[in-house]
Amino acid sequence: MSRGFGDREVEVQPWTSGVDFWADLLIVDGRELGVLRSPRHELLETSYEGVVDFGAVLEVEGEALRLMAVGGVPVPEALAVHRAAPADGPSWMLQQRVHDDTSAEVPLRELGRMTRLIHDIQPTSDLLSPPAAWADTFWRRLEQRLRAAAPYCDGLDVAVIAGVSGLLEGRASAATSLLHMDLRSANICVQGTRIVAIIDAANCVVGDPLLELGRIRAYGYLDEEFLAGYGRTGWSPADQALLDVYELDTAALLTVVAREEIDDPELHARQRDRVLQLQDAIVGT
Repeated sequence: MSRGFGDREVEVQPWTSGVDFWADLLIVDGRELGVLRSPRHELLETSYEGVVDFGAVLEVEGEALRLMAVGGVPVPEALAVHRAAPADGPSWMLQQRVHDDTSAEVPLRELGRMTRLIHDIQPTSDLLSPPAAWADTFWRRLEQRLRAAAPYCDGLDVAVIAGVSGLLEGRASAATSLLHMDLRSANICVQGTRIVAIIDAANCVVGDPLLELGRIRAYGYLDEEFLAGYGRTGWSPADQALLDVYELDTAALLTVVAREEIDDPELHARQRDRVLQLQDAIVGT
C-alpha cells in the first residue's frame, strides 16, 4: 500500500476479520479510503474444497460485485483488486465501507427481493459462467464435502446419497444464475428496516437458484416473508427433495469448518446432526 501511494502517509488500521479474510481500514493522509480485504492465506488446502486460491477468489468477488451493482443490488463498490504474483506479498481488494446498524434485524421480505435480483443475473464472463454439466459439477462438490464430514458423522453413507444424481440432471437449464452463497446476517447491512448493502461475495458461483435457497433455509431465513419478497409461493415434491440435497451441501461444509477452522463445538454438533437428518430424508425420497 505504501509503495502504491508514493510519499503519502498510509496507515492500515485493524478493523475486523472472518474465517478467510482480514478486513482493515485503509487510511491515507488521515482520510479513510475504504476497507482493505486481504486473505489469511494465499493458497489453502482444505478437506472440503481442495486447494483454494484466494487471489482468484478476490478476482471473482470483484466481478460479482460489479454484476450485482449493474443488476440493481446494493453492494460496496470494489475500488481496486490486486492478485499477487508469487513472492509479491498478499492479494487484496479495496472496497467501499458501508455503515450499518449491527443490532438491526434482517428484513426478510427485502432479503427475498434482493436474492431474486441476484438470481436474475446470468453471468457469462471468463470469471463467472455456468458450469458445463451442472449435475456432475455439483455432485463432485457435494461428494468431497460429504467425505470430509464423514469422520465426524457416524452413520453417514456417501454411497447411498449418490442416488441423488438423478434429481440434479433436470436442473441443468436452471443452473445459470449468479448465487451469493453466504446471505446471512453478518453479510447483510441494514439501516432501520432497509438493506443498504449485501457484502462479502467471496463465495459467489453460477448455478441453480435452489442451491442458494437451500443454504438460506439452513440459515433459518426461508419463511413466508422471504418467499413473498422472492416471488415464490410453493414447492413441488421435486423441489422439496432438491432443497434437502442442496442444504446437505451447507450442513456438511459447516460440520467440517466448525471442527477444523473455527473451533465451534455447538455449531459442529448442530450441523453434524443436520447432515444425518437430511441423509434420512433424502434416502426416504
